[in-house]
Amino acid sequence: MEQRRVVTVAVMLGMFLAALDTTIVATALPTIARVLGGLELYGWVVASYSLALTAATPLFGGLADRYGRRPVYLLGVATFLAGSALCGAARSMPELVVFRAVQGVGGGALLPVAITIVGDLFSLEERARVQGLFSGVWGVASVVGPLLGGFLVDRGSWRWIFYANLPLGLVTLWVVARKYREPPVRAEGPVDVVGAALLVACVVVGLWSLERASSAPGLVLSGLLAAAFVAWESRSPHPVVPLRLFRNRLVSAASVTGLLVGAALFGSLYYVPLFVQGVQGRGPTEAGAVLTPLMLAWTAASSLGGRLALRFGFRRVAVAGAVLLVAGFAVLVGMPAAASAAPVRWATALLGTGMGLVVLVTVLAVQSSVPYTERGLATSLTLFFRSIGGAVGVSVLGSLMVRRLWAAGVEVGQLRGLLDPVERLALAPEVLEPLRVHLAAGLEVVFTASLVLSGLALLSLRAFPAGPVSESAGGPVGEAAD
Repeated sequence: MEQRRVVTVAVMLGMFLAALDTTIVATALPTIARVLGGLELYGWVVASYSLALTAATPLFGGLADRYGRRPVYLLGVATFLAGSALCGAARSMPELVVFRAVQGVGGGALLPVAITIVGDLFSLEERARVQGLFSGVWGVASVVGPLLGGFLVDRGSWRWIFYANLPLGLVTLWVVARKYREPPVRAEGPVDVVGAALLVACVVVGLWSLERASSAPGLVLSGLLAAAFVAWESRSPHPVVPLRLFRNRLVSAASVTGLLVGAALFGSLYYVPLFVQGVQGRGPTEAGAVLTPLMLAWTAASSLGGRLALRFGFRRVAVAGAVLLVAGFAVLVGMPAAASAAPVRWATALLGTGMGLVVLVTVLAVQSSVPYTERGLATSLTLFFRSIGGAVGVSVLGSLMVRRLWAAGVEVGQLRGLLDPVERLALAPEVLEPLRVHLAAGLEVVFTASLVLSGLALLSLRAFPAGPVSESAGGPVGEAAD
């Protein structure tokens, strides 16, 4: 039991590093751009990591089923650490963008395979308690990342936000290599290279297009690549993503739910601080602080969600989470501009609680519904669709807001004065008030769309099992060595 806990802590640490690197860079980016130059690549330092991580996630999940969790996880950790070392040594922004992509590829293994290893080590009852800690890792990383990034930049060098990964990652590498054991796995047939290439191309082109202003041609190409991927996988004798997996009603429902809640929450997450700062006229610190209740509530709900699922079943807990998401967005839709910070924080706390419950239960339900040989891929697909939903949500919800502003005759550039405290004070009331009203109307469209997406996610949960939880595919199979 003690050795099993050691392995669990080690893979949780690796997952924390991958999650941390999605947020820790944000506060260091201005300094990095000043030192390395290449301001035009500013956004790609973050985007290259996210693109690579999202594209690699289902691939590594499938490889973990074919070749075993241990070697694939160790490969992911090694790749992530190599990318971290290269990022720390980068001499230009183009180099940093490329090395961040290497980091992202490694992160694509750390996240899904870590959760899969826990699924192998523990029975469903134990997993319901342990997986909550893993879901909470995201909340902790989201809070700690920006603070730690700012501290390292202020007290040392921006390069240490990458070098700091090395000692912790090496500990993870050593523990998993020495302590984790699993049943021998025999891969059948060659790796589906064509299918893997089509999947990566589809994801990268699609997400890259969403980052650009003129996205239509890229999205069309991504759709064609997706169609080619499905056609190829349906005929491949050894597909990288077996389409039969989606015949499992619960896997399909969890994928749809993840896509919808990812689009609703992650898409709107960027716009809550905009409401606080641009509409309510509060400072940047207060705007960022409204997200802290979301992260804390997410962590707490994840810790409790497993126990609740054991008592009340998957569907009831997931539905409760989706209802809280709907309630949170309903509060934001009706939020008056003159409201204090407290109602906004209550709304984000509702969103965090709902997301913590839904994310945890979908992973637990999917892992309990598939055999060991498909658990890695099924787990990674749950994470994959949630990430895709978030990327699509950011783009689509932003477009809805911009179109609402255009319809009112307001250009986005005109709102700059609302976000700069000094410029805002200089604006005449007859200029300030219309801009504030139009921005509030645009954000109301964003929150309303997120409310609708959350409602659709609630409907998708009808496919979840209504009875008590059960392990339909057997108990734990991995073990920790002495």
